[in-house]
Amino acid sequence: MSYGLTIYAVKFDKLKPVFGSGDDKLRRQICGRFKERLAGQADWFKTEIAGGAPTPFDAVKALIMGTVPEKGHGFMYAYGYERIVEHFGRYLDSNAFSSIRWAFMEEVETAWKSSGLDEVLPFSDLYCSKALCKFPPPDDFPNHGYWSPEQVVAGNKLFAETEIRAETDYVRDAILSARRWVKEASAKGEGIVAFYY
Repeated sequence: MSYGLTIYAVKFDKLKPVFGSGDDKLRRQICGRFKERLAGQADWFKTEIAGGAPTPFDAVKALIMGTVPEKGHGFMYAYGYERIVEHFGRYLDSNAFSSIRWAFMEEVETAWKSSGLDEVLPFSDLYCSKALCKFPPPDDFPNHGYWSPEQVVAGNKLFAETEIRAETDYVRDAILSARRWVKEASAKGEGIVAFYY
């Protein structure tokens, strides 16, 4: 089975205050904008919802209203978190990381470290399940993470001075793709939020 990395550039100073804000108008906007996708996830996870998991709509609501429980059903809150990130952010081309296996992520990370990029932009930050708000960690997918705007600015400078060391063209293309994310986000003062599933 193959997976992929989805990348968004987003203004952290606009995104972070949303969580726990209690802004019901915003909740309605997001749930309306992504109605079909959230409904599709509700159908996909109907067994889990019947077992007590929140619906995708309720997960988005809990994140905005600040009513996320301390434990349980982290996967649904993570997917809700992605919809909120997507609402405020913009998608960055991550085709080089589509239809991949975990072994490819490991290959990229090895080349990333050998190129000296991990000092400023730890590759694992993109999938280590850290978020800009609090919710229970998923037991499985989606993995998620981020690079802060400060990391992105520093990473953009580092990329300009870095010779990429990769053993295959696929890995090199993936790292060059990440360089484009960093360049685009750096120019607009944005951070990068990632989801792997």
